[in-house]
Amino acid sequence: MDQTTTNLTVAIRRQLVLAGQSTIAAISEATRLSFPTVKKQLEQLIQAGEVFERGFEDSRGGRPAKRYVYNERFTHGLTLYVEKTVVRYRLIDCIGSTIDDGTQVILDGDHLGALGEVLDRQLDQTCDVSAISIGVAAAVADGTVIFAPDYPTFTHLDLKRWVESRTDRPTVIENDMNAAVYGYGHTHELAGDQSIVYIYLGKNGPGAGILINGQLIRGKTGFSGEISFLPLYDDSTFHDRMASERSNPLSDAALDALGRLVATFTATLNPHAIIFSDVDLVDTELERIRHACQRHIPAAHTPDLLIGRWEEDYFAGLARRCVGLILESI
Repeated sequence: MDQTTTNLTVAIRRQLVLAGQSTIAAISEATRLSFPTVKKQLEQLIQAGEVFERGFEDSRGGRPAKRYVYNERFTHGLTLYVEKTVVRYRLIDCIGSTIDDGTQVILDGDHLGALGEVLDRQLDQTCDVSAISIGVAAAVADGTVIFAPDYPTFTHLDLKRWVESRTDRPTVIENDMNAAVYGYGHTHELAGDQSIVYIYLGKNGPGAGILINGQLIRGKTGFSGEISFLPLYDDSTFHDRMASERSNPLSDAALDALGRLVATFTATLNPHAIIFSDVDLVDTELERIRHACQRHIPAAHTPDLLIGRWEEDYFAGLARRCVGLILESI
């Protein structure tokens, strides 16, 4: 299959997965491909078992149009994340739904070894995995882990190349917060002009994921969102202050630090919303953070403060990245 044909096929796959079900006319309009081109590609995808016919549209006076759906079980993807003492994984279908999941405990701090064991076992059990996505609590640039103080076996490792060499599957490596904010944005179907920040205080120190006008912000070297380093005080960073003040409920000093953090994002990015992890905070603490922020920023400019579902948002982001890779790799 030549590159032009491959690009056409990927465009049609994406539209079918995005829409759930569609007609030739609707796919043609969405992809800007001609009706005959879409029809021909669909016939090839049906023959391969990737696409099914699914009845007809309701008639509006003329001949009803056939509906088509993507075969969600045509192949599979594998999503994983590594955090502190565990590797969590989910096997997904072609539209990102979870088929199986599990956890492996990491012993002796060997994160890379544990990741390799999970990959080997899952690929032995499910041979038709077409793509892999992996999240790590570290700064990542083009698949290479560039900053991971709590993951010594990952440091300066081209993790993408390591996984692809081991598994012979296309792989995407993503920072945990980038995956979470991307997943939250997709799950909540945010408008394209909305900007949000997702904050996780985390087991490895604070981090943030940033969507500006719907676009994920990685920064010059993939270091965007490393909020631990923010010098919010003369004598300490945000990480230092939170490490010494974390408590349940939050202390006044922790609330002050979080208020300053929200004020910093408000003054620089002016996002529509800032999302906090349900692992870190509860709804009743958001109003106290809002008041702490408004010591520095007028109330009219304060973003909405919300609670996200951390693990579900994280996996949702990894699933979307994996599905995109699946549709390009079949």
